[in-house]
Amino acid sequence: MNSPEWWARAVERVAEARRADPANLPGAVMGVETLADGPLIAAVGDGWSERTICEIGTMSKAFTATAVLLALEEAGLLDVETEVWRLPGMSAYGSSPSKRKIRIRHLLQHTSGLPTIQHYTEGPATPCNDPGGPPPSFADADTHLGPTSEWTCYPGGTNEYLFVDGRPRPSRTLTVEQVSGALMEYYEPVKEPGAEYFYSPINHVIAARIAETLTGMSINVYLKRRLFEPLGMTDSFFVAQPTGDAELDAWIGEGVTEEQRARIADITMITRDGGLPPEVAPGPDGVWDKFRRGWRFVFPDGGMMTTVGDLLAFLRVLRDGGRVGERRILSPEIVKLLVDDHGFGHTMGFGYRSANTPYGQGSGTLEHLGSKMTYCWLELNSADPLLGVFFSQRLPNIATTPNMGAGLKVIFRVFVPAVGDARTGSR
Repeated sequence: MNSPEWWARAVERVAEARRADPANLPGAVMGVETLADGPLIAAVGDGWSERTICEIGTMSKAFTATAVLLALEEAGLLDVETEVWRLPGMSAYGSSPSKRKIRIRHLLQHTSGLPTIQHYTEGPATPCNDPGGPPPSFADADTHLGPTSEWTCYPGGTNEYLFVDGRPRPSRTLTVEQVSGALMEYYEPVKEPGAEYFYSPINHVIAARIAETLTGMSINVYLKRRLFEPLGMTDSFFVAQPTGDAELDAWIGEGVTEEQRARIADITMITRDGGLPPEVAPGPDGVWDKFRRGWRFVFPDGGMMTTVGDLLAFLRVLRDGGRVGERRILSPEIVKLLVDDHGFGHTMGFGYRSANTPYGQGSGTLEHLGSKMTYCWLELNSADPLLGVFFSQRLPNIATTPNMGAGLKVIFRVFVPAVGDARTGSR
């Protein structure tokens, strides 16, 4: 099937941007889908193809949110107004008046008030952290998965020390259950729960714990069985390869093949000094390990890997009301939670645009951005809804001296407007 001319024009705009500044855009794979033209996918850059697998960063949260909603529904507990401490395995959130106020919706909408990524000197005193002292360091700690950074509240990225089983341990050496348990103990809300949007990776680590407790499965395995397999998302996973621990691999393993690992894109450092951002802890080789080899932590708030085609399949089921043909994958209740405006500019899984965007998207657009230059959006309020995805793999500075702007321009000043302009011009 030949691609429509409007799509070729949009892809060429991205190719022009890459030719003009290849250092800013090492490569990219992008896709859209309409009812009229179906899925359309293209790639630019050496080694990039329609089947390239990318880490989607914080966009993973949309899937963790979906897993939590599915797990709650299966347990007969689907009410986002439920206080978290009332759920199985979450009694630690009943330990203080502020934690008791946190509801499920607060976790999924980033309104819990839990702290954002911060330098250790800005956080509370914990068994592993003295904010008035030197950076946390323990001579006997297991650092075979890499050192920790001086930042906290982002366990997969910072690899912060947590006190588990009587000793300090880096987060990547711990399971979701262990990491979330420590985070629930350490961190009080720093803002009133439910009062305002305040981004925190902790929210979706805690949400993952809810899903695991309710289902008795690792959240990534639950997503594979409950969402990825039914939608045909065969290139979507969190754990790229076995850890070598047979018991752990039985819990978190997803059966990823060598052929799939070969399609995982490299991540380019586009930071102010060419190295890792200070908040991101390196792997054992001193760089970011795109395979996350040996990690026990599934990284539910930022570690999902997928293709553009797979992500379009997820957006499609939302567009189609939770169905694939005659088969229902998501209930109407869950679809409404994921696509309707629930305040604070968010649904339970996406950002929600209540007005037209500066980039040509209409009001009611749903969107999610990932820090490694990944983005998706859904324009559902039109006769022919538009689904869009853009993936590159660049790691910029975020927490300090941020420099995401150049990458974001390719998404929001080139690709998204190009799709809109090209479609309009095709009418």
